[in-house]
Amino acid sequence: MNNHVTRRNVLQLSLGAAAISLLAACGAKADDASSSNAAKEPVEIKVGYIADYNGAALMAVADQEGYWAKAGLKPKYLPFTNGPLAIQALGTNNVDVVYIGSGALWLPASGKAEIWSVNSVSNADRIIAQPGIKTLAELKGKKVAVPTGTSGDQLFSLALAKEGLSREDFKVTAMEPPAIVAAFAAGQVDGAALWYPLIDSAKKGQPDMVELFSNEDFIDTLTFPSTFVAAPGRAAKDKDLATGFISIVKSANDYRHSNQENTIALTAKFLKLKEEDMAAQASVAKLFTSQELDKLSSDGTIYTWLDGLQQQFKKDEKITEISDPKSFYNSELFVSTPAV
Repeated sequence: MNNHVTRRNVLQLSLGAAAISLLAACGAKADDASSSNAAKEPVEIKVGYIADYNGAALMAVADQEGYWAKAGLKPKYLPFTNGPLAIQALGTNNVDVVYIGSGALWLPASGKAEIWSVNSVSNADRIIAQPGIKTLAELKGKKVAVPTGTSGDQLFSLALAKEGLSREDFKVTAMEPPAIVAAFAAGQVDGAALWYPLIDSAKKGQPDMVELFSNEDFIDTLTFPSTFVAAPGRAAKDKDLATGFISIVKSANDYRHSNQENTIALTAKFLKLKEEDMAAQASVAKLFTSQELDKLSSDGTIYTWLDGLQQQFKKDEKITEISDPKSFYNSELFVSTPAV
């Protein structure tokens, strides 16, 4: 009997030891899982934007819809007033990817950045003049404010060529966009190359201002895409970051295309601006679905856009030679990346 009890005790001890081992193993697996989850903490991505509908809408949507988390990324937003400044920040590693308008695309064309995605096509740029001035020729000898290297600067060059004028015909003054708004509203400059929504602000000081030229005046020969760009070679070095960002852009882009009113509201909230201001800005943007952008990338249409812009940039002496657009826009990477 004592022997039987001893054997039973031994058996219980053995089972207990086995249970403890099993629990320990489970605990180890739990620790491993915990470590694995810790390793999958979201990766920070520093995103540069411009505080208008075109420049911020996709960021606002991505926040609202949780696309960043789905892609394993966590955004840190940095505002810029124009594309050249944003691209300059890429060169100092202070930002990973930035939004730029078409006027700054001479920088990717000259090897200073690479395009990760097209955002939209813009009709937001204008050449504006003080009340009573009806033609560009009437601005000859007068002060015209131009933000260097921007889409406004680009439109000014196109307008000059169309009218057979040159920059030497004007007192061209290089200024930052916010300073142009203040100077124009105060009547300190006679004309300006600017874009919406900044023009809305200028109108508050000069309600009867005149619009002399817009992107639409050149739409038969040129297309003006806004894009998201990164430092040259960044996608090759950090493909996961690039494809993660592109997947977010695609999802947010399709949401924006299908939910324009919601996107306007989200962008207004994101920028702490009025919805009616966002609605006005949205009206000057041509949007595409991601499927349409895939097709425009695959069939070479976007490369045609970039070639046309480069021709203009060369005329304006922004670039010295025309590059193969494939050297700064990898359409295959964009097309092969699915939405998040």
